[in-house]
Amino acid sequence: MTAVPLAQPRGRREKSTDLPKIKLLSWLGIESILWGVVIAHLVKWAVSFAYFASFQVRYAIGYGKGTWTVWYLKDWWDRLPVHVANLLGQPWFKSQAEPLWWITWRHDIRDVTISVVATIIVRLLFAKPKYPADDRPGLKVYLTRVPLALLAALVPIAIIGVLAWKVPWLLQHGYAVPARYGTVASEANGWIAAGTWITVLMGIAGGLVATKVMQRIADDIQWFFAERSAAKIQAESKLSLTGSRVIGTPAHRARVHWLLEHKTDLPPRSPWLVRALLIVGFFAMAFAGAGAWLNLVGPAAPH
Repeated sequence: MTAVPLAQPRGRREKSTDLPKIKLLSWLGIESILWGVVIAHLVKWAVSFAYFASFQVRYAIGYGKGTWTVWYLKDWWDRLPVHVANLLGQPWFKSQAEPLWWITWRHDIRDVTISVVATIIVRLLFAKPKYPADDRPGLKVYLTRVPLALLAALVPIAIIGVLAWKVPWLLQHGYAVPARYGTVASEANGWIAAGTWITVLMGIAGGLVATKVMQRIADDIQWFFAERSAAKIQAESKLSLTGSRVIGTPAHRARVHWLLEHKTDLPPRSPWLVRALLIVGFFAMAFAGAGAWLNLVGPAAPH
């Protein structure tokens, strides 16, 4: 990406890592929380649709009366333990039906994945830059840090999962909302009694650990989109167009304003990395929209 021509500041040059941290108890902090709620819902919808499209839908092509399945993983995923037992030639199960425990596990895997991804993204809303705007980790760093972050996230997830399995008290006891709060108490206590909070806790813990591993590329992703916003504003300014206001989270706006106020000489990014980030961003928004349909009015909507 080409460098954005920016104005030369006066006095000491401020470093991009000196951007102020967004305090939780502030107007910007409250705004970030609201953004976090919205983004968490978008993440939930996007992951739900990715799960649905990958494991629940049959993709086939046909000509005339013939039809060939290209992709269909529903049976493979729904009866995964049975398929593994058959592959290894082990009589682990009395029938070919899916074990009841696996029905719970596969839904928990989806819920934990949603919590991990949402935690990583929401956590970044409050994080100030730790790497400068001109840091360019490159595609190789992305390909190594993302798998490492996912592996690191599995450690707290596994620990909490084992504790929930070996210590039944965690699921059978806990805080209960007083009954005087009516419907809120009923919904909250039902959620607690169902043990769903365990999967949420697992995802949050895993997401927090993952953010430590992928901080460098997380910073790079945020700078990437901030640079695009800054370049757009500069282009509109040259054409004397209005509507150049920065839109986004407080953390995003802070990065964009820094780029606009400081003269930067940014090295070019890998063209493949730029394409990959744009493609991921496009599909993330597309999946979020499709997931909203799926969960609100589609097959996964409550009836």
